[in-house]
Amino acid sequence: MGSKAKILRALLAAAIVGIVGHAEAQTKLRLGILPFSESLGAVLADKQGYFNAEGIEVTMTKFVGGPLMLPVLQAGKLDIAFTNTISTLQALEQGMDATILAPGAKARSHSPDATSAMLVLNGAIQTVRDLEGKRIAINVIKSTAWMYVIALLERNGVDRNKVHFLEVPFPQMNDALLNNQVDAIFQVEPFRTVILDTGKVKALAYPYVDVQPNADITQYIALTSWVDKNKDVAKGFAQAVIKGAQYANTHESETRDVNQQFTNLSPQYKDRVTLPILGSSVDIAQLRTTMELMLKYGLLKRPVDLNGRVLAAQ
Repeated sequence: MGSKAKILRALLAAAIVGIVGHAEAQTKLRLGILPFSESLGAVLADKQGYFNAEGIEVTMTKFVGGPLMLPVLQAGKLDIAFTNTISTLQALEQGMDATILAPGAKARSHSPDATSAMLVLNGAIQTVRDLEGKRIAINVIKSTAWMYVIALLERNGVDRNKVHFLEVPFPQMNDALLNNQVDAIFQVEPFRTVILDTGKVKALAYPYVDVQPNADITQYIALTSWVDKNKDVAKGFAQAVIKGAQYANTHESETRDVNQQFTNLSPQYKDRVTLPILGSSVDIAQLRTTMELMLKYGLLKRPVDLNGRVLAAQ
């Protein structure tokens, strides 16, 4: 074999070793996510190759709610969970030793927002004050949505004991309102845009923004024991998600395409639903504000110590 052939063979062998080595270096992560737009930070981090650049291969599993995936995380069947602030703080209060790795979605500083809106039929109800004595549909009583509605009512002088809450799943809320089975609904996208399109409904308020503008709504968490064993991987994951969030916030057209595919959104609403604002860092001050609301309305029994609970890379 000639010298040139030997050199080429050696270079090829080195390239193969490099490829195999890179593949072996990929750390596989099991991520639990929510089937909503708030998960786009991780979804875009995957599609844009940000996870791959950090040597991470992510397998995503959809859960219908944050509380449902936390026991799975605790059991070690997930490495990272995407959940909401209420569920995170409640889990910490109940003894889960978890670390917040990266931010999810934030409430906007002003209305309208991608977070839930209080919707009513056009007509008699003109202000939040008019909701006293009325029937309000909420997805789950004693939930995040419920807390912000309660706070909104209180700020507008409404006695919450004179409001009737009914638990109605988001997909069924629109019909309940249009058929006068309830007087108001606390609705999320894309159902919000769908019912507003009827011309029979208006947005009365945006409780998240009205009560706590810029609130941290969701975040990615992992068991602290896992983080301690996988510090570099945890930091790489957080950096990739933040890059995905930044991409989502600055590339609306591309993000809408991904959002449609990820959420199975009807094509007619692809360019019309309100996309969330995704955070670039975990806002501990906002988490503490949410905690104060939870303590006030009985969703926490005692304060949670957040010191050391956010990944150092933040």
